[in-house]
Amino acid sequence: MALSPDSKPFIEVRGLKKKIGKQEILRGVNLDVYRGETLVLIGPSGEGKSVLLKHLIGLMKPDEGTIKIDGTSLTGLRERQLAPLRKQIGILFQNAALFDSLTLEQNVAFPLHEAGVKDQKEITDRVHEALDVVELANHKQKMPVNLSGGMRKRAGIARAIISRPACVLYDEPTSGLDPIVSDVIDQMIMRLQKRYHMTAIVVTHDMKSVFKISNRVAMLKGGVIHFLGTPDELRHCPAQDVQDFIEGKSDIEG
Repeated sequence: MALSPDSKPFIEVRGLKKKIGKQEILRGVNLDVYRGETLVLIGPSGEGKSVLLKHLIGLMKPDEGTIKIDGTSLTGLRERQLAPLRKQIGILFQNAALFDSLTLEQNVAFPLHEAGVKDQKEITDRVHEALDVVELANHKQKMPVNLSGGMRKRAGIARAIISRPACVLYDEPTSGLDPIVSDVIDQMIMRLQKRYHMTAIVVTHDMKSVFKISNRVAMLKGGVIHFLGTPDELRHCPAQDVQDFIEGKSDIEG
């Protein structure tokens, strides 16, 4: 999927390092994400992809390095100072993280209430728009327990976009879903990019999704960005470990 990125990155990561306990997770990550692109983040499990996402919204703080969102550095910002930047970034967690005691409609509306929106008509209209985008408008009164796995993921997307952020972070959006439902989620991500020019960073192990939705692909390995390029460049990358990952090959002999 070709895209001409803006010249100035929306997100800039420089020299990002993070140690958890004695384990070095991130060892100097450098990455630019451009406004309006879909960047897919791949790599072996346990390499810090989700940790990187948490840094981008200030849920984790780096040991070293800097992160800038739309030109503003996150370094040293307190919770209150982070709030305006977090409004620019929505996030879909792996399990969608819906509130079991709230209806679908109430779950999606929750960020608006948290942001202090008081106009009930505005809330209703924006919730309907978000649910319509993910094709769940007819299920708004259902409780999370009555939603399928795919519907829960779509509900999570609706909640992530309700505040109209500039960027959405997707943490394993198709994990645990069958191929058809996974394709529905991929279509949703592409629809949001086209409809709202919404930037997306997608963590996934689903290589079919990688080649379908990405403008660029970054591979995180060994705590650094091991590969960065277009889907076509990924497909033709000469590095054997990259090709093994794409094809799902291990070096363990049977």
